[in-house]
Amino acid sequence: MPTELDKAPAAAPIDLSFAKLELLRNLAPRTLEDLARQAQRRQVAKGEMLFNVGDPSTGLYIVANGRVRIWTVSAAGAEITLNVLTKGAFFGEIGMLDGNPRTAGASAMAPSELITIGKRSFFDALERDPLLARNVIEFLCRRLRWVSARMEDAALRQAPQRLARLLVFLANDHGVKTPNGIEIGIKLTQGELAQWAAMSREGLNKLLVRWAEDGTLTQSRGGIVVHSLEKLDEIAEFGE
Repeated sequence: MPTELDKAPAAAPIDLSFAKLELLRNLAPRTLEDLARQAQRRQVAKGEMLFNVGDPSTGLYIVANGRVRIWTVSAAGAEITLNVLTKGAFFGEIGMLDGNPRTAGASAMAPSELITIGKRSFFDALERDPLLARNVIEFLCRRLRWVSARMEDAALRQAPQRLARLLVFLANDHGVKTPNGIEIGIKLTQGELAQWAAMSREGLNKLLVRWAEDGTLTQSRGGIVVHSLEKLDEIAEFGE
């Protein structure tokens, strides 16, 4: 049975600078060269599924260009967005490291270019370079903190707080400062935002309209421009 990485083309020169990636920083040049040489590049179309919940885990993915959605399925059968990843982000590391099936699904939100590193190649590098092991531990700790924060949002925060926290995150991590405010660089539909904030599309639209009316943000076909990050921070912390 073909694996995820069997779908990838033969190894090709990697444009993304490995040395600048969070998980691979400060590694020995030989380690980086070996990983780059063994990595594979794959072009995926918008909407293409990379793997599903429960699939075997055969390697690590890096987003070279494009946008990838990480999601899971609720008990009621609805897809819930866990994260949206852009250039330089890693995913698929949990299943690769522990050898268990995928705990989440991944699909391309836009035409994307991915780099894949097979499990054997990554573990060979782990054995040779102790700095990679340290980077992995730090990376997993940050990921655990992120998951804990998401669980806290779902259990303790109301919809306005969840949406405000999401918009603050997007503005800080993917925002571009303009004369009009902070333009969120990731273009998401209202349906995608609603999935990510774990709320209905109707509820999300009402909040966006209200926040647009009071000058907190502006929404258009081009995306969302945040005019008052302080106001969103206040809603995220204390609610409306």
